[in-house]
Amino acid sequence: MSFLRLLPQRLPQLIRQVEQDVETVIHVLQPGPIGIVEHKFTDAEILEARGTVKRAVDNWRRNWTLERNLGSTTFDKWK
Repeated sequence: MSFLRLLPQRLPQLIRQVEQDVETVIHVLQPGPIGIVEHKFTDAEILEARGTVKRAVDNWRRNWTLERNLGSTTFDKWK
């Protein structure tokens, strides 16, 4: 019941807060200049990404080969 008594006092403040939140969302969603959004990757970043992908693929191939050679029934006891 105390919330209902406070509602008339806080209603203008709540409406202003909602209005500010909506303005923030609209401002964030507006498209900006393409130069700010576009990111140029450096050679070091590209090399690091390639290394990460290569390690992930190598791990996947190693695990696939291991499972293929050992058979999937070997791992059933650990499930």
